[in-house]
Amino acid sequence: MKRRKLLVSTVASLLSLTLFASGGSTYAAGPKKVHLENGAPAAAKHGKYKKHSDRNKMTSVTVALNLRNSDQLDQFIASLNDPSSPNYKHYLSTEEFKNQFGPTDDTVAKVKNFLKDQGFKVKNVSSNNTFITVSGKIGQLEDAFGVTINDYENDKGQTYFSNADAPEIPAEFAGIITDVEGLDNEPHFTHPQIRKPSPKVTNKAATVEPRVGSGPSGGYTPTELKGAYNVSLLANAGYTGAGQTVAVMELDGYKASNITNYSNYYGLGSPAPTNVYVDGYNGAAGQGEVEVELDIEVINAIAPKAQVMVYEGPNTGQGLVDTYQKIASDNKAKSISVSWGISELQAGSGLMNSLHSVFQQFAAQGQSIFAASGDNGAYDAGDSTKAVDSPANDPYVTGVGGTHLNLSGSSYGSESVWANSSNKTGGGGGLSTVYAMPSFQSGPGVQNSYSNGKRQVPDVSADADPSTGYSIYSSGSWTVVGGTSAAAPLWAAIAALNNQYAAANGKGSLGQANPTLYQMFNTTQTYPAFHDVTSGNNLYYPATAGYDMASGIGTPDAYNLIRDINGSSGSGGGTGGGTVTELITNGGFESGQSPWTESSSGGYQLVDSSLPHAGSNSAYLNGYNNSTDSIYQTVSIPANATSATLTFWTYVSTQETSHAYDFLYAQVRNTSGSPLATLLTLNDGTASGWVKRTYDLSNYKGQTVQIAFKGTNDSSNPTDFFVDDVSLQVQ
Repeated sequence: MKRRKLLVSTVASLLSLTLFASGGSTYAAGPKKVHLENGAPAAAKHGKYKKHSDRNKMTSVTVALNLRNSDQLDQFIASLNDPSSPNYKHYLSTEEFKNQFGPTDDTVAKVKNFLKDQGFKVKNVSSNNTFITVSGKIGQLEDAFGVTINDYENDKGQTYFSNADAPEIPAEFAGIITDVEGLDNEPHFTHPQIRKPSPKVTNKAATVEPRVGSGPSGGYTPTELKGAYNVSLLANAGYTGAGQTVAVMELDGYKASNITNYSNYYGLGSPAPTNVYVDGYNGAAGQGEVEVELDIEVINAIAPKAQVMVYEGPNTGQGLVDTYQKIASDNKAKSISVSWGISELQAGSGLMNSLHSVFQQFAAQGQSIFAASGDNGAYDAGDSTKAVDSPANDPYVTGVGGTHLNLSGSSYGSESVWANSSNKTGGGGGLSTVYAMPSFQSGPGVQNSYSNGKRQVPDVSADADPSTGYSIYSSGSWTVVGGTSAAAPLWAAIAALNNQYAAANGKGSLGQANPTLYQMFNTTQTYPAFHDVTSGNNLYYPATAGYDMASGIGTPDAYNLIRDINGSSGSGGGTGGGTVTELITNGGFESGQSPWTESSSGGYQLVDSSLPHAGSNSAYLNGYNNSTDSIYQTVSIPANATSATLTFWTYVSTQETSHAYDFLYAQVRNTSGSPLATLLTLNDGTASGWVKRTYDLSNYKGQTVQIAFKGTNDSSNPTDFFVDDVSLQVQ
């Protein structure tokens, strides 16, 4: 495919000679230190002291840095969910997030120098500059952060190390370094307990509960789940998750054969999951195997053609943060399911702050995250203290509670809140003690007698009672399981269906789900989107009409919800009636360059016959080293337009063997050429054949804008970017 001259550059070589030329240790004299705010240790309190840890033992830590312009970030994210804002659904790429909100390179360099001066080896800096992972000895941790690290044993007989006191940092980094994860390796992050149905006990005689669901061992099948939550109509219309990616955040492994058996038995034809290992995790299946397999199989049941990416990391605070950050850095999955958590009362504030910054990045990048709310009802820590679960407590996360689901034939029958007082289980919910109630959380039932002005959990719910559980293949056999860790992937799969539906109808993906879900709840919709659960309780909070802290705003009617979200109401479609007008001239480049405006740092003609999508020509950007090519067309979108849908096709071919160095951007610009939004960012790691892209530009009606494509290549191994059949249709 390459037709362009390979240029040799010595810039990278010169940089490699000078990059670390500065010498001397800034911190050798010992800077003034302060205790890390919110750094009080938690793990040491969970176990019995055994001995001082071996100072020569190798380990690693992740140092979290404060986001830049953080005071503006929440406001920007809110604008992404505001239909009246020009930012509406114009999500950021990972590069744009770093440039706007990540710590500066200078800040990162100073922290890295401090860590290197303490003898640590820098292993990784996250793509947004927010997390720095280093390796070293436990003794170096003690000396660098002024802590004592001991070995402890918890009540489960697990031995782990932990700092006994709060870490210290140089005073100049106060407000910059916000957390140090890895000072302990306690495996205390758990999934909500996945529970199998147990026999009822009546007059001391065990009687088996009536079998619910038609799975091989009972339990609801994919067909029954789709019927219950009105997914079947979406499936019949071809919405099966094709082209969508769903991530599951896991702290354990799974066996691929179990997933294959599930898919084959139910005839789902689901693609094999892809695995991403974090912090050296090897993917071995452990005690949490059923959790991982449940998450994957529920997603396959609802969105069988979606690609599931399984992100697996160690079961520690550091593993948790690094695994979440990897999902954000990859930015491949627009829907994320999480079933692992810890009581808000047991999670350290430093850890929750680190997670919160990752969840903000998810929201800015248009990634939805759904988290199980826990299986201990209103008492998440498993004792008599009311508490909610992290991360379902975070405002940027959609917390998913649990219900008892009854079918009527093959369709929805009724639901009540899941609770079992005999074993003190039920759908998690209640009041956060950390986060204030977000502005989007409003509506009937939200402001009630329990409120303390704090965030309320859950946001939504789905089937979770083991007695009305899910048919799952795990550990080599069929079984029935329940728990809110089944409800969370169900919602994540529905989000994937929504994103497929939205793309097909010229709409943006869901992004941060809560503002949209509460908007649907608080405004009259053409189609009833939620089942309001009004009976039962979660061991404390009762179900009521409207919102409640037992079931949130309810459970989904997926077909109705997705049509409402994407405006397929009123006139019956997302675009309304009227005449369709094409605003792009020569979108297939068949008439040559005009009226497109192009520039090429290599002086090339960009309209080219090398690889058209259709016809004879396409726009061919880059394909040579040290290049910047761009092509754009100016259009005016009528102020009275009821819809404006941009579509185009892209093709990426590369010689790069590692990624990402070469980029293509699709942008909406003002008439001065300044970007108003970056609709799409591709790189050499996204090489693929022709792919159709669709975007809603109705927010730009009444404006004259440039529809622009810009490509850049670095100094070696060039990448070809092709664009063809550009169309902007308005009604």
